[in-house]
Amino acid sequence: MQTAMKLYGLFGIACLSAALTISSCAKSERRTSGWDVKFEDWPLTDCSTSTRPVRDLVAYKVLGVPYKWEEDWLSGTTYIIKPDFNGTKSSFSYKDYLEKNLCSGTHGAYENLIESKTDMIIASRDISRNELKSANDVGIKIITKPVAIDALVFIVNPKNPVRNLSSDQVRKIYTGEITNWKEVGGVDHTITPYIRDTDSGSQEKMETLVMAGLTMIDGTYMPEIIGSQMASPYLQIEMDEYGIGYTPFFYCTAMVRDLMKVNMLSIDSVVPSKESLKNNTYPFVSSIYAAIRETESQESIAHKLFQFIFTKSGADMIDESGYIAIKD
Repeated sequence: MQTAMKLYGLFGIACLSAALTISSCAKSERRTSGWDVKFEDWPLTDCSTSTRPVRDLVAYKVLGVPYKWEEDWLSGTTYIIKPDFNGTKSSFSYKDYLEKNLCSGTHGAYENLIESKTDMIIASRDISRNELKSANDVGIKIITKPVAIDALVFIVNPKNPVRNLSSDQVRKIYTGEITNWKEVGGVDHTITPYIRDTDSGSQEKMETLVMAGLTMIDGTYMPEIIGSQMASPYLQIEMDEYGIGYTPFFYCTAMVRDLMKVNMLSIDSVVPSKESLKNNTYPFVSSIYAAIRETESQESIAHKLFQFIFTKSGADMIDESGYIAIKD
């Protein structure tokens, strides 16, 4: 327990440091990409909830619009990046921007790309089997490429004394083999394992990255454990001292920050941090992906944007957002 608490303390320092770094980059310079694109020529883009900040930061930088991190007053549960039009002239409004740059969630973004309702997306995972089938059914080929590092982390209520689980314990909790916190060093109380809805980025990662082919609980007889949105695990865990849920690392550390009271667990005694994600010592490291239709013209702004985010300038923007850019 002493070792786990020490690790937790180190994580708290790392998390605070990350939040301060993000806050210190509150506003951008004017156009910094060296790539001159007018808003009227900007393509239709889409994204996952957790990848919205990186998509927006790249867009504002390329379009030359100052931006700032601020609390999303609609949700009240996350910080987002918004344009800072105060005292500056712009050829478009925030409403105009939102009409061209959607946030349909992971599955919705892929479906929109397949149906040609958007031109380029940044999603929290690679295309799923169901989405690939949808694309094949209509004769569309989707090109995907990993653009940044993320991870799937596990969260509990701050009153829960457990600070570390092994990978095997996580899997046994989510297959139903472990059902009481006392089995993993906690109090004598039933565990409530919260899950996400089918086709969500978090659920797809949980099934493929963590469960590794094992059949996990599906909520058929317990619909109350299924979360339908990114904030669901946080809302559930805040209200349930004996619950456990999962969420992307970036969403937790860069978007939720201090707005929701949860603790991230270390896994196999490794605290999730930028360092442990970079050196791949944290066991559930994943990637976010950029995607585009193969038929997209190489002369289009959408295709040039897709190429741009894999350049050094694009990677610098991804790093600035709080993600960890994948660099060749």
